Amino acid sequence: MARKPVLLFLIAACASAQVTIQVGGQPVGSPRNVLNFTNAAGASVSGIVQTCSEDRTRINCSSTYNSAFIATHDTVHENENYCNSTNGTSGYTCALPFKRLGSYRAGMTFLLTVDAPCATSCSLNVDGAGVVSLKKSDGLTDPAGMIAAGQPQWIFYDGKVFRLVAAGGAPSPGVEATATDSRGDVRARRLIGAMDTMTYGSSIALDVTAGDLHKLRTTNSSPTATINAATAGLEGQHMWIIVTNDQVSGKTIAFGEHFRSAGLLAGTAGKSATIQFVSDGTAWYEVTRTLNL
Repeated sequence: MARKPVLLFLIAACASAQVTIQVGGQPVGSPRNVLNFTNAAGASVSGIVQTCSEDRTRINCSSTYNSAFIATHDTVHENENYCNSTNGTSGYTCALPFKRLGSYRAGMTFLLTVDAPCATSCSLNVDGAGVVSLKKSDGLTDPAGMIAAGQPQWIFYDGKVFRLVAAGGAPSPGVEATATDSRGDVRARRLIGAMDTMTYGSSIALDVTAGDLHKLRTTNSSPTATINAATAGLEGQHMWIIVTNDQVSGKTIAFGEHFRSAGLLAGTAGKSATIQFVSDGTAWYEVTRTLNL
């Protein structure tokens, strides 16, 4: 009968035994006799979900995630979108670098780089998911030079075809089409710049952003005038100035700030003159002038 109290004491001692919790070998808090894994606010919203099970020797716990709360790689983006075609043809093919594409879905975007230009029509097959035509942004017109070798181009899948992003589509009725070739040159039927009319005076401010053609009509308010450009312009920018002299007397025009001219422009009463400049980004350089028009 003496053994019974001892046995009860041992059971009570074991039941009250405390466990030290460690994470990465470092103690967390003080010893406790209960370890609880919390699924905060319930598994329906919590990102991390704890699951435990018991075997003969221990209790095993593992962590999973709630995909409704934490987006997976496939949910955020079903593929890494760099598509590099190196087959030397306009029937482009590529394999995505990190995860194979299972199928196309509307809205998918890809950064396409090719080693052969698309002179007329072309197509793309990503990871063997199927051959799909490439079109301009209108979804109907063939690229016809819009895709150049070595130049990356964003495209997206609309559910039927791949469309070029920000590429020239079919023009609206009555609007001339403008396109860029593989060198980046612009092709268009007409390019009409705005004309700026300046007010004559002894000091004239020329706004280089007001247009590429500037017109000045002299008056008797001053026998001479100086034109000063507001800025040095952009590299490669051209500018033309038309000076129409009044009927009274010839006026002399000088070119001041931001100009590199061939000298004074001497006018003739009742005659006009034109002068052209080009910018290198630091100044406007005179190209040519025509007098007595």
